[in-house]
Parts: sequence; structure tokens; C-alpha cells
Amino acid sequence: MSSRQQSSDDAAFHREEFPFYWIVNVYARYTQIMEIELKKAQLDVSGFRVLMVTHQYGKASISQIAEYAMAKMPTVTKIVGRLREEGLVTTASSENDARVTEVMLTDTGRQKVEEAWAQASKVFDKGFKGMTTSQVAKMNLSLAKVLDNLNEL
Repeated sequence: MSSRQQSSDDAAFHREEFPFYWIVNVYARYTQIMEIELKKAQLDVSGFRVLMVTHQYGKASISQIAEYAMAKMPTVTKIVGRLREEGLVTTASSENDARVTEVMLTDTGRQKVEEAWAQASKVFDKGFKGMTTSQVAKMNLSLAKVLDNLNEL
């Protein structure tokens, strides 16, 4: 019997033994702390995600940002509009497909990414205190496998 299978005598649910309990709670607490830390950089978590995806790729389409930031396209469109008004990003139609809107960081946006990353890295360091680089890498691989499995459903 695998560790995930239970006999009928041991059918009780114990949240502490359920990995999704930990995933959800870690994510909720991470988001709370990130909101507090990013406020110091005049950003929220959703704006931070859009800026970080755009920063990583140099320029990114609204649909790419939505996919990588785990947000819906209308939500990303609103966030990009707000960031554009704040002077952090610019938008343009793709040269390959005029129906696609691409997002690019401005110089001010790049400065904001540096400022926000300084805050976010503190949260990362605090969250993974006492863990080795190898442990973090192994956890990333495990979580990626869980996500792959769920995506097959």
C-alpha cells in the first residue's frame, strides 16, 4: 500500500498530511507578506507579476503575461493599462501580428523592477531560510511534476 493509500481503519483526513493544504497556506501567507513588502515600492502583487514577466522576456504579449502570471487576459489588460498610465510600461502592436499587443518596460519600469525585486528577495530569503539550494531545486522539481500531473487531467 502506498503512503497515499489508506486502509478503511485509517480513513480520517488530517490536513497536515495533505500537501495541497501546505501549498495553499504557503501561497496565501506569501501573498500577504508580498503585498506588505511591495507596498514599499508602490506596487501590488499583480503589478509585480506583470512587470517581472515582462522583465524576464524583454517584451511579452498580453496572452504570454496572462499564462505566466496565472491571470485572466482581461485582468492582465487592466493591469497593463494601469502600469502604462504610471509610466512603467509601454505597449505596441506586434510587428508579426497586429492583433497581438506587446508590453515592454520603460526605464522607469526597469527601476521599479529593481526596487520591487529588492523587497521580494527579502521574502524569498525569509521563506527559504535554513534550506539549501539543492532542497529548493528539489522542491521546484516536485511542484513542477505535480503541476504537470494536474495539467494532464
